[in-house]
Amino acid sequence: MPGLASHEQRLRFLHIPKSAGSALANVLTREYRGYGRFEFSGETARDIERFRALSREDQDSVRLFTGHAPLVSGLPEADGATIITMLRDPISRVKSLCQHVWEGKSVYLQDEFPAGGFSLDDFLGSGHIELANHQTRILTGTYGAACCLDTKSESVCRDAALTNLFEKVAHFGLKEYFDESLFLMASALGWGMPLYGRLNTPNPARLLDFEDRHIERIAELNRVDIQVYDAAKARFEASLRAPDVDTAKLKRFRRLQAWLPCGYYLADLRNRGRAFCKRWSGRSDR
Repeated sequence: MPGLASHEQRLRFLHIPKSAGSALANVLTREYRGYGRFEFSGETARDIERFRALSREDQDSVRLFTGHAPLVSGLPEADGATIITMLRDPISRVKSLCQHVWEGKSVYLQDEFPAGGFSLDDFLGSGHIELANHQTRILTGTYGAACCLDTKSESVCRDAALTNLFEKVAHFGLKEYFDESLFLMASALGWGMPLYGRLNTPNPARLLDFEDRHIERIAELNRVDIQVYDAAKARFEASLRAPDVDTAKLKRFRRLQAWLPCGYYLADLRNRGRAFCKRWSGRSDR
């Protein structure tokens, strides 16, 4: 999409928790270095107040919106931006969330579910909002309105989520195809080489043990998300087979990303090989 490489249009990353969003946000932070950015905190009313408290000049300077908020955030500047997002297999996403809480990394849940006394059965039965169809909730969410899943049938909400994903979201990726997702987004939006480090990874020495009953419970809680994800996956895999996808360039990107050690970012690579980055992206560094 011409023009976005110069960041003349606003971009919004709709960040769904535990869907590799931290890694993508890191890529975006580098790509939009020097431009105004605003991050939603998950408390939408306060976020809107915080944005409106900025000077007019600072509001106008924002070119990147990130963070946690429903698709329709109630902030026109963000809702009118080009929107991108990442989805994840619903069972894997909830397992990752459980692991995150088990390790004590969710600060706002530490009092209710302390790491030292964490019970997986209790957590899955807690009714916590991020455990059940959370991707559908975000894709159908409208600030100030009741959740679709609280007022309408599952099939209606599934269809609404897919309509929004395919028509209102400009580009989406899948955590399970993270390299491919970044590559397609970078190609469409004119980014530089989107190298990334793996963030928020689980502690291999403290992995939760998920038994069959846990997986069954997660699947039951995410019936709609599973349907949405399956349809999104089919659409995404079809996009990878499109004739305009530069498969040779994609393979080079995968090889380079596999070579990089965890946490080795593009900023470091540019210091060592600016010419290579220019050849990859087809443009000079800003």
